[in-house]
Parts: sequence; structure tokens; C-alpha cells
Amino acid sequence: MIFLGGGGSEHDEARLWDEVFRPGARLAVWPEAMPRPQWPATLSWFRQALAPRGEFTFADALADADVLVIPGGNTFDLLHAVRGRLGELPAFLARGGHVYGGSAGAILLGADIAIAGVLDPNDVGLTDTTGADLLSGFVILPHYTVGQEVGTHAPVVAIPETAGVIVDGVQARNAGPSPVHVITAGAVTAYAAGETFTLGA
Repeated sequence: MIFLGGGGSEHDEARLWDEVFRPGARLAVWPEAMPRPQWPATLSWFRQALAPRGEFTFADALADADVLVIPGGNTFDLLHAVRGRLGELPAFLARGGHVYGGSAGAILLGADIAIAGVLDPNDVGLTDTTGADLLSGFVILPHYTVGQEVGTHAPVVAIPETAGVIVDGVQARNAGPSPVHVITAGAVTAYAAGETFTLGA
């Protein structure tokens, strides 16, 4: 399953974290959305945020992990760094692995990351912004506020910082507590905490 965080703190996304980060899980982390000198601090923060939830182990390789964690930062930097590894994700999911993407990590899992331009500078000069495309052609907009303009031709799942979305195949569920919005041509539909919707419908 895929877990999409809206980019808030571990407290803002607590309901989502309750479902993805189960004690005893083996975690792999892709910290490349942050500059390399900040990777140790990113991992340290994540370990501290997880500590109240129980014991976890960290794996160096995706093959040894139960959950892949892709935290936030600059989405363009992230895609530039991990593009060669995106092909590993379908097999990881197929064998029962989970992927958590927070902010930039959530955007990466969609069809395209160009929407990140409202949040991040494209200093690496990416021209191919194709993402992992694991969400039936949808793109993800974290840090969403109601009424925010969204400039994209693709359908969008817009997630505020105080929400998260859980995707199993084409079925999605808002973990809450805040509503999430699905934005398609000419329509914006809100889904409250606990409500489900279909991607690609």
C-alpha cells in the first residue's frame, strides 16, 4: 500500500502514521529530497519522531525493508537523485511492501512532479518531470489549502498538512482528520476523514 502525507508534522499526520508505522517494521529511507549534508539530521529527526511508537529497525536496502520512507524537501532534487530507482517500487509493493511519502515524497509517487513548482525551485533544471506514476495517473499536491489554485492538466489529490491518504490499488481512503480534495477538470470534491474514493474513475 501507499501512504501519502500532506507534509505536516508527525502529530499532524498521526492517523496516517498509526497505520503505516507499526512497531517491529523494518524501514528504508530515501532522504535525497534534502541536501546531502542534512541527511543525518533528517534521519535523526525521523528516528526521534518514531520513538514513541515502539521499536523499529533500519535497512540499507529496499529488499530488506517492510516500509520505504520518502520524506520531504525539494521534489525536483529528489526525482533527479532517485529516478533510476523508481522501477524498483512496483515489485516492492507487489511483494507486500508499503511506501510512505511525505510532502516531496508524496508528490514523487504521482504521475508527474511539475506541480511541485508551486513549492520548490527547480535548481537542477529537470525537464522530464515524470514521477513514479503509482497512482492511476493522478498527481499529488501536499500542503494544500482550500481554494488554492492548482495548475495542472492531470487529476489531483490535494492533501492538507493535517491529513493523509492511503492507497490500495485504485482505492483511496482519507486517514484524516482534515478533508482531502480531488480536483479534476471542472470539479473539486471533498472527502472527509474515513471516506473512500477511486483513483482513475
